[in-house]
Amino acid sequence: MAALTMPMLAVSGCAGFWDPLAGTTTNTVTLTTSASSVTTGTSVTLTATISSTTATGTVEFLNGTTSLGTGTVNNGVATLTTTFSTAGTYSLTADYGGDTNYATSTSSAVSLTVAASLSATTTTLTTSNAAPTSTTSVTLTATVSFTAATGTVTFYDGTTSLGTGTLASGTATLSQMFAAGTHSVTASYGGNSSYASSTSSAITITSTAASSSVENTTITVSASSTTLAAGESVNLTATLYDADATGKVQFYDASTSPVSLLGTATIDSGTATLPVTFTTSGTHQIMANYSGSGKYAVSTTVEALPIIIDK
Repeated sequence: MAALTMPMLAVSGCAGFWDPLAGTTTNTVTLTTSASSVTTGTSVTLTATISSTTATGTVEFLNGTTSLGTGTVNNGVATLTTTFSTAGTYSLTADYGGDTNYATSTSSAVSLTVAASLSATTTTLTTSNAAPTSTTSVTLTATVSFTAATGTVTFYDGTTSLGTGTLASGTATLSQMFAAGTHSVTASYGGNSSYASSTSSAITITSTAASSSVENTTITVSASSTTLAAGESVNLTATLYDADATGKVQFYDASTSPVSLLGTATIDSGTATLPVTFTTSGTHQIMANYSGSGKYAVSTTVEALPIIIDK
């Protein structure tokens, strides 16, 4: 007697097929998330859509093998709103438990990225002198609302970067001279892995032209070595043409954009020395800026001194 073949029958009103051995209709489950990436503590909604819209029962939502919770199926859809307390990448699935008419099924995995939430910060900017002359050095101080915050602060005159300062105990400073005129100055904290970025309100610095009796001087920069390995220390020295010049010298690395402030040194007998350690290989272009004094005007090196750092 020839074997009888039982056909697979499509069931009206559903997207699956009848399984005569199991007595249920097969279907598929599709999992979607309300966002592909969130921060810790932020709610995300998981939605499981079953191809059979008349299916009933529940869907269990899983992170790997760990249950996140269940949702009741309604018109073929079940949802779960949840949060994640730990940063990382999660592999999520939806597991439909089936009912008397429909078979169980599991969705393909969906990836969800959870980043650590950042603490909001505020940055406040102050100046040591809001009405300097064009040859007077002004100290800009940026204070971030968390003393534990790390990273850098960039100071701006309008949209022009003046330089950067590194945070220490929540503050960063930059010494700067301003040409005659009115300047709108802000400080922008770049943030880090724990603290969000923030920008200060603008402060106004009104600079006036210095007296014509101020003399000009020149400044040159040299180094104890111009070729060294990453991690080695080098002494940068700025020499003023006029040995009786007083004040401070700022050393910059002009190979970065914006230029990086390496540090500030006090002039003694016409020279200022700053020890610096370079951690990145490449050629660093060193320049120095003299802050000026009551007798001498501000001066900047004409040419940069290249320092080569080998790996």
